Amino acid sequence: METKIAGSGTVIGGDDRISILPDEIICRVLSFLETKYAVGTAVLSQRWRDLWTRVSSLDLDSSLVYKPLAEPRKLEPASNALERREWEFRRFANKVLAQHQNLNSLTRFRFHFVRKVHSEAGFEWEFVFGPPMEEIDVMISGHKWMRCIPESFYTLRNLKFVTLSGVMMGSINKPAFLPCVKILQLSSVKMRDVESLGRLLCGFPVLETLLLNCCYFSDKNDGVRIEVSLPWLKNLKIIDYDAIWGDWMFPIVIEAPNLEDLYVEAFAELQFKGTSPLSCLHSAHAHVDVRVESYSYLIRLLTQISNAKKMHLSGKTLSPLSAVDDVQLPVFPNLTHLIIRTSQFEDSIRVLHSLLSSASKLQLLVLDTANPSGEERMTWEDLETARTPECLLSSLEEIEIKELTIYPDVKNMIAYLLRAGAVLKKVSMHVNGNYLKRMGREDLMPLLELSKRSSACKVELIFPDDKDLLSDSDAESNTDNSNDDGSNDVDDRDDEFL
Repeated sequence: METKIAGSGTVIGGDDRISILPDEIICRVLSFLETKYAVGTAVLSQRWRDLWTRVSSLDLDSSLVYKPLAEPRKLEPASNALERREWEFRRFANKVLAQHQNLNSLTRFRFHFVRKVHSEAGFEWEFVFGPPMEEIDVMISGHKWMRCIPESFYTLRNLKFVTLSGVMMGSINKPAFLPCVKILQLSSVKMRDVESLGRLLCGFPVLETLLLNCCYFSDKNDGVRIEVSLPWLKNLKIIDYDAIWGDWMFPIVIEAPNLEDLYVEAFAELQFKGTSPLSCLHSAHAHVDVRVESYSYLIRLLTQISNAKKMHLSGKTLSPLSAVDDVQLPVFPNLTHLIIRTSQFEDSIRVLHSLLSSASKLQLLVLDTANPSGEERMTWEDLETARTPECLLSSLEEIEIKELTIYPDVKNMIAYLLRAGAVLKKVSMHVNGNYLKRMGREDLMPLLELSKRSSACKVELIFPDDKDLLSDSDAESNTDNSNDDGSNDVDDRDDEFL
């Protein structure tokens, strides 16, 4: 039969346009599909039957088998249905791995298995790590460390992106060397000892993004210290309060002169090599609990991150400052956005005043207040005679208070900030839901009537349902709503930071 091409680009009297493409291009297209759907194309024609076995990417995801079945079996217990689906996924995954014609040619391997019921799981994917591999994403959850990463992983010279979760990495006895990896994410990964983590991290000379989340170690790590040089690291994220460091805290020292974003929430003595501030740092989120109060350690950490433009400091991080009478903080020359939780450490009034005095360019202050804890050695009345921080006089334009409760210190704090803020434009107060249920709105109304140094400042009370908002203009007039044109200040803050 003669084949003609119509003006619309369709094929008349022959195969469709995709079928006339070379096998290499079709395989390339199939590589962008999840493997379940790529395998499904085998039913399209005899020619397509084995094309999926030559794709350069495998994407095996058990979440697909947990979607509702088209025809669920009647009276089948939920546990049986989940176990059957998991068995079907294991069988499917192992058949794919067995029938693929050249696993050593894969450039991408994604394997996500979420275990819903107690069952033995067997997967044979160790041999997929061939030299062309560029991206590995393995996530196994629902049980502890089902599979061990094979030795071939440490020889992949073309690897660029690595995400490992719920797997064992065992003991790394010699430094790894993965020269092209730019992104490394380790979550719920188990190693034999801390030295293995150090040897692993030393093998990424061009690493730009590092995530460590819930790493575990089999051996005791007393007195161990890790030093890692990551000259091109831009993003560092360490998360976990009790797992990543196990039962034995150890210091980790990182040389990262180009670090731009830091996020750490852990029982860790995180340090950066040297004493100078990180010159490229843009944002820093620090919730570090070293388990012992260490003023010198905290001052060193704050000095190293002092160039950040955006900073989030928890009460746990700032708690060592409460034990020192004369707090000498470093200067934060670029800081424009600051978030602190004042309810987790004592003497928060004095510490807050010290922070504001060290940040002359601050534009946005976010306070998570809740119920202040501990005894204050400095009162808000003392601040009336203290020197007003420069940022309150020249740069601080917006204050946001979260988990608002009307304890005396909180009310005095708000009153002080309003009286001292010469260029304030907006003060938003998000009311704590439990407090609102107990006390009602009446106790909150006086906040809208506090005196303000800045005549341009708008004060708002925001209630938990996010639908009801009261401002100081409402307090002045309960009847005149004609000035509300809906033109709220444009909030151009970094949502990810907040």
